[in-house]
Amino acid sequence: MNKPTALLLTLAALATAGTLRADEPTLGADYTVVFDHHAGIPMESGYIYSGAPSLARTSDGALLCSVPLNIRGKPRGAVKTLLFFRSDDGGASWKRLPGESDATHGTLFSHGKALYFLGFGKYVNNPPDSGLKIIRSDDDGQTWTAPVTLFQGPYVNTASSYVIRNGQFYWCMDDGGGSGWKKPGNTYVIAGDLSKDLLKPASWRISAPLPMPELPPSMSRPGKSGGAILEGNVVEVNGRLQLSWRYLIAERDSVGIGVICDLKDDGKKLDYRFRQFHALPGAQSQFNIVHDPAGGLYWMNANLPTRTQDQDPAWNAQLSKNPNYKLPAGHERRILALYCSFDALNWLPAGYIVVWPEVRQASQYCGLLIDGDDLLVAARTSRAGRNQHDNDLTTFHRVKNFRERTAFLLPGKE
Repeated sequence: MNKPTALLLTLAALATAGTLRADEPTLGADYTVVFDHHAGIPMESGYIYSGAPSLARTSDGALLCSVPLNIRGKPRGAVKTLLFFRSDDGGASWKRLPGESDATHGTLFSHGKALYFLGFGKYVNNPPDSGLKIIRSDDDGQTWTAPVTLFQGPYVNTASSYVIRNGQFYWCMDDGGGSGWKKPGNTYVIAGDLSKDLLKPASWRISAPLPMPELPPSMSRPGKSGGAILEGNVVEVNGRLQLSWRYLIAERDSVGIGVICDLKDDGKKLDYRFRQFHALPGAQSQFNIVHDPAGGLYWMNANLPTRTQDQDPAWNAQLSKNPNYKLPAGHERRILALYCSFDALNWLPAGYIVVWPEVRQASQYCGLLIDGDDLLVAARTSRAGRNQHDNDLTTFHRVKNFRERTAFLLPGKE
């Protein structure tokens, strides 16, 4: 088992690659840089950081990585909010593709020989161009169609898991982003008919809104019960459709608490219901779940904070004086862990993907993809960003022979 306190960082001199070194190295210690936002998009004023990258395979076997941008200021030139990068050598190097889009924050998927990206327009305050949007590429990401709005509203999600079964594509989204998650929002499930043209809104269905469940007062300290539900995942567990949601409790005072929901589909109605709150490592931040059919387990990235609340006043005082740390203490994202599960409900630790030595650094908001014996991770990484949230890089990590991490956990046949 890796020991976070023993980990040291050595930054490579080259801007295109890096290595986290330690006596007991992390699983994704060696990484390549997909995109350096600061170098790639010079700003006249303000700053830029990215959302969660998403990974997919192209029809000709290359890797494709989407990088959504959050632009907070004025770039020196025209910049669209969604970029695409291709790797022909398994992630060792990346090149930016000419195809770009005005959609942002979402997930890549393939169907047939086409690639699709489900993303969103601007969502805060529900502007006219908000909504769930879809684009398609018929040339492996070189060019993309114009965005088509499937459902208008302040919807949003990020790179997260989806399920394809019985000719339907299932995913989810929330509308809490309309208020910046300062007010309780609703969550939704969407379903697309893969036998139809996915660029036509008539090919899609949406569930009734499911209001955010109220957190029981006893699950947080007095005065710290407010929160938001966001960034859900859809998985199939033993024939059932299950959703796992991030639950952001006020000021990240309590962490590792998620929301579990259930979905039934009779072909007409999407019966979407709240099940329960449940322990979920890293659920105060984004997590992504991927199912491994070959090994039978579910795998998940999770950010683990070392401290929350006011248990360590000296630590909190240190953070408050750090101009490159975005408070509160529970917002720490320098430890990116890997978990596995038999049922996508109870999660077992499988190791650390990345551990950065400074609180201003982070690897977070990941896209996951299984590649043979390896697990591929694209991360929103702050190596020298404004703070641990507002990153400067998108990085690529390969966790080799990831199934070996948990082979001893599998029960023997009786």
